[in-house]
Amino acid sequence: MKKSILAVLLAITLAAPVFASEKKDMDLDLKFGYTLDTNIKLYLEERTYSGATNRGCIFATDFYYYAASDLGLGLGVNYVLDSQSDYARDDKYGFTNVYFAIKPKMDLNSDILDSFYFMGQIGYGFIRLDSKADGPSPSVENGLYWGLGVGLEIMDHFVLELIHSFNYGYAKFGNDRKDIKYSELSINAGYKFNL
Repeated sequence: MKKSILAVLLAITLAAPVFASEKKDMDLDLKFGYTLDTNIKLYLEERTYSGATNRGCIFATDFYYYAASDLGLGLGVNYVLDSQSDYARDDKYGFTNVYFAIKPKMDLNSDILDSFYFMGQIGYGFIRLDSKADGPSPSVENGLYWGLGVGLEIMDHFVLELIHSFNYGYAKFGNDRKDIKYSELSINAGYKFNL
């Protein structure tokens, strides 16, 4: 699964400049985000731990090639700072996600708001887990990341986004392999560089 996702990302990365070279239209977004709502589930044999994590910060960057004036294809990475869960174990979770992104957008007739867009992201998430469980620290297996969102481009250089995203992975406590499922709703604001 890991190799398949990386192969698709690599193929898209190599093919995208061919389409973008005619338009000469690329941009780079640098963004800061804040989690509005989170949900974390750790499925253990004896029980399921479920709860939320403390609200936290996100740093992200996306690079887009425009195959058409209203369709961006790109790659991105986001870093979700570690935050503590509120279930009984007080574990800390953090995530780094690398993803392919697609951004169809619609121009707006406004002096301030340039365009409204949708976003889809799919890629691979790296999970950081600091467990408070007794015994040795668990090892973590990373997994799928995906997200959907909407956004606005403002005054040609600013972006404002709302994204709902999901991470999947596993924690190994000794010989036991347990599912981790994490979701978050976040708001991002950033600056767009036109290249």
